[in-house]
Amino acid sequence: MERTSKEILRKIDIQRKLLGMSQKEFSLKMENGPQWLTKIKQDGREFKVNNWVKAAEVLGVNPCSLLPDDIIKNLNNENIEDAIKILTKKGFRIILEESEQKESIGDDKG
Repeated sequence: MERTSKEILRKIDIQRKLLGMSQKEFSLKMENGPQWLTKIKQDGREFKVNNWVKAAEVLGVNPCSLLPDDIIKNLNNENIEDAIKILTKKGFRIILEESEQKESIGDDKG
């Protein structure tokens, strides 16, 4: 597992425990099976950006606070777009563009 994914999972565990939330509860709030978080850790799978953003939402924190400390200190104002650019891969860009499109559609309805 990539170091960034491990660090995100470590920070999720800290925040989850502070909230008194079990791994099972967290997995279910993430709209996954009850063993989802456990399996990610055991299988060494990468933690995907859409899961990162959703995890922050479930935990009630800024997604940037779940990033590794060395990435956070390179961000000027904990801007999520900057964080995604730092971590960017082709798939990450698509998620960002989709969320921007949803926001602009929502603004038009307003």
